[in-house]
Amino acid sequence: MKKEELLELGFKTTSYTDMDGNFFKQFTLDVNEFTKIETYGDSVVDICIFADWVNVPNCHTIEDMKNLIKLFS
Repeated sequence: MKKEELLELGFKTTSYTDMDGNFFKQFTLDVNEFTKIETYGDSVVDICIFADWVNVPNCHTIEDMKNLIKLFS
């Protein structure tokens, strides 16, 4: 998913560089007070529901992401 597409959906850039100089591309969306979606790298998507993180293995396109957001909105 492209940065511009994620930003249009309301994601915030939460990318960072660690102490060793490694850059991590990351975007975060607060869906509601109990749910957060995070994507990092080029294709890894995790969802946090009530403080439990779960990987979403079949979320590869922006349409998949829109459906995921809709499901938890």
